[in-house]
Amino acid sequence: MERAARRNTTVPFEGYSREDGNIPGNIMVASSDECVYSFAKSDIMEREQLGEDRVRVWVRAGATAFRLSRIRAGESQDSFTVAMENIAPPASPRLAGDPTPASGAVTAEQMEHIAPPPTEEPAGAPRYAGGDTAQVTVPRVLPSLSSVGSCWTASCLGGDMFANNCAHFLSDAFIRAGYTELAMANPYIHARCYTPARRPIRARDMWAWFQNRAVRTSRTPMRNTGWWSVFQLDESVYWGGHVLLLDTDTWTYYGTGNHTTWQQYLYQW
Repeated sequence: MERAARRNTTVPFEGYSREDGNIPGNIMVASSDECVYSFAKSDIMEREQLGEDRVRVWVRAGATAFRLSRIRAGESQDSFTVAMENIAPPASPRLAGDPTPASGAVTAEQMEHIAPPPTEEPAGAPRYAGGDTAQVTVPRVLPSLSSVGSCWTASCLGGDMFANNCAHFLSDAFIRAGYTELAMANPYIHARCYTPARRPIRARDMWAWFQNRAVRTSRTPMRNTGWWSVFQLDESVYWGGHVLLLDTDTWTYYGTGNHTTWQQYLYQW
């Protein structure tokens, strides 16, 4: 009980760790080849050893830390603020009249059509990098958005989790439904999970992909208008935004939350 209570007031980070030689009393956590954190040891409430050098640490919420991200000289410095998968989003309380959340359970019938992850990363698999620039091959007939809802499992095929999983789990459902363009090098996707599943993990990346795919847009969710891919944003609260899938016919959403008080950006195809 004490551990659970402590974790409710902390934020988890995972990566390879070593002493920070520049800041005495800090440790460095390399969460990927794109992002390295430095935390004061006094702000680390709990530490779990995951391997010889890899750790998971729970950092006191509100603690000041340092983050080093890859940049290109002369480009926008937004790269310092995009690793939102490692920052827990605010809660999304359900208000009167809001859509209800869908179940994340997978039926036995669905599992028959879900291939297990490969035992090792296949040659040519997309990597976590500053940007994927290769052209993607788009199927002529796109799977319906309702089929994406049918593939929603509230999880990633690779079995991993971040502090924020809205894009992580939603992209998993899109790929399961047949949107294979998200599983390969894609100019809109700039970060992926570290398992062989390689799912996109950032809401703003999915937002850019939604915009490219859309044939109809809206700024207001309305009942009985079909299925929509949704991006929600309030930069004063959470810079990374939030993504979900919304079935307005049943007034049900598929996602890790639903921030109905934020700005709404809806896309349909």
